[in-house]
Amino acid sequence: MKISSKLLTGIAAMALSLYAQAYPGESIVLDPVTGDYTITYRGDPDSIELSQAVFVPSTKIAPAIRSHFRQDERGMIVYRYTVSNGATAKQAIVSVLLDQIVNHIVGELSFPDDPVSQTVVDTYNAATETALASPPTWDGDITRYRIATHGEDLDRIAWMPKSDDLNAGGIQAGRTLTGFGFSSPDLPGIGPSLTSGFGDVLGFPDEGPVEDSAVFAEVDRLQRNDFIVRNAAVPTITIPDPFDPAVTLERIQAHMHTWIAKQLIEPAFAAQLDSHFKTAADVYRKQGSAGNGQVGRMFALLVQQYEGLERGDEELVKKKSAVPAQIDKLAALVLYFDLKYVMRRMGGGN
Repeated sequence: MKISSKLLTGIAAMALSLYAQAYPGESIVLDPVTGDYTITYRGDPDSIELSQAVFVPSTKIAPAIRSHFRQDERGMIVYRYTVSNGATAKQAIVSVLLDQIVNHIVGELSFPDDPVSQTVVDTYNAATETALASPPTWDGDITRYRIATHGEDLDRIAWMPKSDDLNAGGIQAGRTLTGFGFSSPDLPGIGPSLTSGFGDVLGFPDEGPVEDSAVFAEVDRLQRNDFIVRNAAVPTITIPDPFDPAVTLERIQAHMHTWIAKQLIEPAFAAQLDSHFKTAADVYRKQGSAGNGQVGRMFALLVQQYEGLERGDEELVKKKSAVPAQIDKLAALVLYFDLKYVMRRMGGGN
């Protein structure tokens, strides 16, 4: 997977660091005009000759992703996304990924173990195609596997243009594309969406930088981070079966706490909500639906910040005051939806 830096600042510091750790003459220099990196490196540790290559990152885009989610007649949560590329973009968007999709997608099959027959592969691919909604000219895929070398699980949904000419099939500057989505039994949280533009594949005239050079590690870092991150609503919170409103609230609260480090919610506002979460969970355990009253108090706090939260569409949510909000718009929308779900399951609200 590719990686790219979005920031033009800090490059001088990076270059100084490289000079201190790399072989003499090696460097990675960012051209502030083109946004490309010139890589000067030693391809042979036994030689003093230097080589050069140019890395054209896939981040010359201006992406925005809008989330929409609702509950359907089966009780599933339907997620839909709209992706835009700003007018200032220099590349078409050719990859849209939703990362950290750790929960189930309706219609998804388990990834087949090796060895597998072509019939099994075809069945898996057909199920994936049905499980994902994609724009007419794009294909979607679900990837789930463990990366043993990093000790991580990779859980990802990715969409790319069907066209052999990715650039022509991508989302051009100033354009918007709808139709990305899926359904899940799990409630929304906030996760990263990764978008990449049509950059060039990095090629070296030789074997590339030697592995013990700092340039090698930095090139690897750049390639593995060659995308721009935006927040999106993704299935994150598993609903207990049988349904337990107190446990569900505690899971929603735990996810909300992850927003503090991401600066999606002010710590003081999170603490204010925490007191209502605890009281509501306690009341649900002791008095059943009487806990809806405490959930209603959390609604009141959220609607003081934004209007349109009941619509479940990020684009339709508007901030109420000129004073900076204490919670991010998408975070408020997600939290409102999740709390409303609990209240409805306990016989309150519409």
